[in-house]
Amino acid sequence: MRILFSILTLVAFQAHATIDSVDYTTTTVCEGSQTTFTSTSVVSGGATITNWNWDLDADGQFDDAFGPSIGFQFNAPGVYNVGLQIITDMDPPAAIYKLITVNPVPVANFTAPDVCEGSSSALADASTIATGSNVNWEWDLDNDGLYDNATGSLIAHNFITPGSYVVGLQVTSDQGCQSTTTQNVTVDPMPTVAFSVSEVCLGDQTELTAVTSVSSGVVSDFDWELNGNGFFDDASGAIITNQFSADGDYQVGLQVTSDQGCVIDTFQLVTIAPFPFVGFSFDNACQNNSVQFTNLTNNIVGSITYGWTFGLEGTSTESNPAFTFTSAGPAQVELIGLTSFGCADTLTQTLQVYPSPEADFTATEVCFGQTNQFTNETDPKGSTISNYDWFFGDGNQGFGTDPNHEYFTADSFLVTLVAHTTDNCRDTTEHYVHVWALPTPEITADGPVGFCEGEDVTLTVNPNGNPTLWSTGEITQSITVDTTGLYEVLITDEHGCLGETQILVYSWLLPQLTISNDTSISLGENVPLWVQGANFYDWDPATYLDDPTSSNPTSIDPKESITYTVTGSDLNGCFSTIGVDIEVIVDYNLKPVNLFTPNGDGTNERFYVGNIDCYSDCVLKVYNRWGLEVYSSNAYKNDWTGDFNEDPLPDGTYYYIIECDGREDRFDGAVTILR
Repeated sequence: MRILFSILTLVAFQAHATIDSVDYTTTTVCEGSQTTFTSTSVVSGGATITNWNWDLDADGQFDDAFGPSIGFQFNAPGVYNVGLQIITDMDPPAAIYKLITVNPVPVANFTAPDVCEGSSSALADASTIATGSNVNWEWDLDNDGLYDNATGSLIAHNFITPGSYVVGLQVTSDQGCQSTTTQNVTVDPMPTVAFSVSEVCLGDQTELTAVTSVSSGVVSDFDWELNGNGFFDDASGAIITNQFSADGDYQVGLQVTSDQGCVIDTFQLVTIAPFPFVGFSFDNACQNNSVQFTNLTNNIVGSITYGWTFGLEGTSTESNPAFTFTSAGPAQVELIGLTSFGCADTLTQTLQVYPSPEADFTATEVCFGQTNQFTNETDPKGSTISNYDWFFGDGNQGFGTDPNHEYFTADSFLVTLVAHTTDNCRDTTEHYVHVWALPTPEITADGPVGFCEGEDVTLTVNPNGNPTLWSTGEITQSITVDTTGLYEVLITDEHGCLGETQILVYSWLLPQLTISNDTSISLGENVPLWVQGANFYDWDPATYLDDPTSSNPTSIDPKESITYTVTGSDLNGCFSTIGVDIEVIVDYNLKPVNLFTPNGDGTNERFYVGNIDCYSDCVLKVYNRWGLEVYSSNAYKNDWTGDFNEDPLPDGTYYYIIECDGREDRFDGAVTILR
């Protein structure tokens, strides 16, 4: 038995059923598209769904598909009754039926007429749908399979370059159903257009030639606009001719059409040019002298080129040329002027070329300070010389046939001579004239040019001249001198120019020293010395001297006879030496004091014997007035303070005896102690 259910679900449950609900969902259902059915049924009480059985043809049998989610395609639009039955492991089966609407799919289509390059293609939707309506249009303009380049039922797109383009349209209905389509859109190439113009001189038949092309197809029509009214109806054809009535500028247009109907035009300014009027003038013509030609051509439209012919001697294309004729006599000069429009005119004139002189001269070469002499050697060549102009190259100018000139610097000067004839012809020549610089010798010395008497210095001159002459009469490059004087040298270079220089040499006298006399002293005495005649002194040896660099040092207590040699030097570094002898006599020259005061005040506390340190092992014995020995020392060191057995002796007079090793005599006397 077939049981039909409406969208309100009829479900039969047993008294203790554990099936809470039987239901399912669907994706968008479009004709010819896969629809997905997904169960949303719910059970409880520990039950588990074991089977999902589907009835897709409404025959009451759940045997068309199985599973919790299935896919199915409806091939025609309409309303379909679709049922789901579930079976659990605890309950009897339960089922539900729903009415499913299958929506029609749009039939995508659009129109796209052919366009010419540079124009936008109008793409218009022409899609249809059985029921409902189309609500969205998406375009694929770059053939990448993505409909993301434009939206809308009518769009315009410029494909920029000619060709065939695949365009896609995706249409979506108000039920979400989609369809797509593609078409080839054609963009026809635009022709290129230009034209060339020839024969544009006034009175000529001007030829206009179309210059055009198209990448596909052919250019089929050529229409011209010649009278400035804006209509291309004055002539037709790829090549036409036209005679313009007056010179001037004409705006000429050409419109071309391809066999695909693409039209393009261009306008170009065409100049109809008049013929030029050629003319020229010239200066006086002299053989071998530049003749200046002045171009007087007028009535020029556009640019112009010139062609000059100077008899049989040469040509030029300059506007205002200068030309030198090498032959005297008449010469035919022709000028042709040709404008950039091809319009030409010609003029020929005769000019007389007068003979020119041949200027030349010689000059002496001199040393600086001398005068150059110039000798004119100009050949008049049959003409008559009227005057000479000299330019000496140092800013000065001269006249006359054979001038003289003195230069104030040594250098090479470019001298110019211009010879003029009575026919106003001239010739110029240039020669370098040399004014040689005087040699500048330099004297070098192999040592100081100020030296002390007895020394010498070698003087050398550079460069070495030929010859070299010293004020001493010597002719060598080097000389040796030992006396004060001004030494001059004169050299001659390869040009015969003389140069001289000098150097001052000083020979300083040695210091004249005077020294103190030789002397004899007793051992232990000081000897004052002196020396004079120099600025600085150095005594040798420095033994016993208090200042060996002084002019009056003292020899302090010399222990033996000695000879001092002193070297005295002056401010120039010159020096002399002199000596002095000191004889030291060992004559027992002791000098005991006769009174000392050992009272503890730090003054005169000991019995002092002068010069006792000059003798070795001197024995001192001291006695009182009764002959009692109160002090004795075998090597007295000036250290007795008037004590006897560590007790102070009383004030009074005491007597001493001094005996030293190596002496047979003795030294005795009396000393007073006063406390």
